[in-house]
Amino acid sequence: MITISIPSIATASVADIALHFPHAIGILNQYHLDYCCNGKKAFVEACKNEGLSPEVIWNEIQEVVITAPGTDHGMKFTTWDTSLLMDYIVQHHHAYVREAIPAIQGLLIKVCEAHGSHAPELVEIRSTFDRLAEELLDHLPKEENVLFPAIRSITHGDGKKPPGSCFVEVRIPVAVMENEHESAGSLLKSIRKLPREYTPPAYACPTYQLSYKLLKEFDDDLLQHIHLENNILFPRVTELQFSS
Repeated sequence: MITISIPSIATASVADIALHFPHAIGILNQYHLDYCCNGKKAFVEACKNEGLSPEVIWNEIQEVVITAPGTDHGMKFTTWDTSLLMDYIVQHHHAYVREAIPAIQGLLIKVCEAHGSHAPELVEIRSTFDRLAEELLDHLPKEENVLFPAIRSITHGDGKKPPGSCFVEVRIPVAVMENEHESAGSLLKSIRKLPREYTPPAYACPTYQLSYKLLKEFDDDLLQHIHLENNILFPRVTELQFSS
């Protein structure tokens, strides 16, 4: 299992903060600091790229730690064994993606038909989401049928290296999955910007409002989904396989 040291502002990556301070994920999302696809980027650099003061954001994160210690009741994914983590990803996140995509696509069709002529961003949102959906539905089976079985073959249920086993090389499929995550993340960012952070216009009908609500939920879920894989699962198994 990966050892997570307490990060400092000078050395921390954005992913380090998300891993060590799970409560900070909401703050990272608020300021659009990518802890998933580009989580390896230095926190200070990521803040400056967004025109933010690293010190101000860091202090905001630390203030929550000081004023509300022990209030983070989220699941401690870094303590889960590898098999359980993969089961959770498949049963929770993968299942959600497959269920949410047709629901969102159906809403976007209706909204575009009703409002697309005077809200052209809706047509672009629909087109981009369709691309994202296609990529994700192609991506999930690769994890479920290729990568995750390979990971199980080189780990015990507790995530430990089995003695005397013949290892399957995982770095290549991991790199492929990370590249596909980056592509999905880019599409998600494009969608997020178009509806002004999923804020519907004042005239929006209930279907219009619901489509934005579900898009926001999809965004939040995909960020968490990619975070679990890029920042916990993939580094863990790569470290395990190539440790001496």
